[in-house]
Amino acid sequence: KAIGMDQKFIKLFNGYKAAYGVADMTHPDAYVEANGKQKPVYRWNFEAFTDQVYSDHLSGKKSVGIQPCNENSRVVFGVIDIDPKNYADFNKKFYIDIIQEYKLPLIPIESKSGGLHLYLFLKEFTSASLIVSFLSNLLPLFELKPDCEIFPKQTQLTKNNESGELSPGQFINLPYYGGKRRALNVDGTPFELDKFLEVVEANLVSKDQLNIITNNIDKKIYEGTDTDLMDGPPCLADISKISKRE
Repeated sequence: KAIGMDQKFIKLFNGYKAAYGVADMTHPDAYVEANGKQKPVYRWNFEAFTDQVYSDHLSGKKSVGIQPCNENSRVVFGVIDIDPKNYADFNKKFYIDIIQEYKLPLIPIESKSGGLHLYLFLKEFTSASLIVSFLSNLLPLFELKPDCEIFPKQTQLTKNNESGELSPGQFINLPYYGGKRRALNVDGTPFELDKFLEVVEANLVSKDQLNIITNNIDKKIYEGTDTDLMDGPPCLADISKISKRE
């Protein structure tokens, strides 16, 4: 049974649990594009997303994904999915520097295909539409287009007209599959799972803090002031000290 680090991971990456996504590179239709991006066959496995499934993901037995939005249209995390046109000269540092500059409570994590997922983790389940709105407002800071993918892709799960069952929509692949797809520190070096969990726990935000963050971004942009987030979350620079602890 999953204990310790697994349980912390499970708590962070919570969402719709009646099914889980699978990225299958062994499928005959899976392939790798010329730019190096893997194109697996994505499919839903309509079985319960149990603790064992999480553990199998972390140990590298199978890569899984989750729909962040639960049955109540609420989430505990959201993601900006940065998918570059060319992976060879993709500059991850640009995004890390923006996170630093604006003191954003985002954790940059390498995606399966070499892109970047910017994760926002919340202290409690919060309105999915509120989180999508908050993340959408950050896109211009990163010079990303309005159609940049944000998860959850659905802020409300819909019912299948024929079966009456909930349709899970789209999932996002989880990080730390077999120790890969790791979070990045301010200098671009990866956090191992234990440090990543510490960093996230130090960087959880409440619904109320989202308004403070948005206001501080506006002040910085429009007034040129760089107000410290006195009651906001610590930025990556502060919590990166965690990685230096023995």
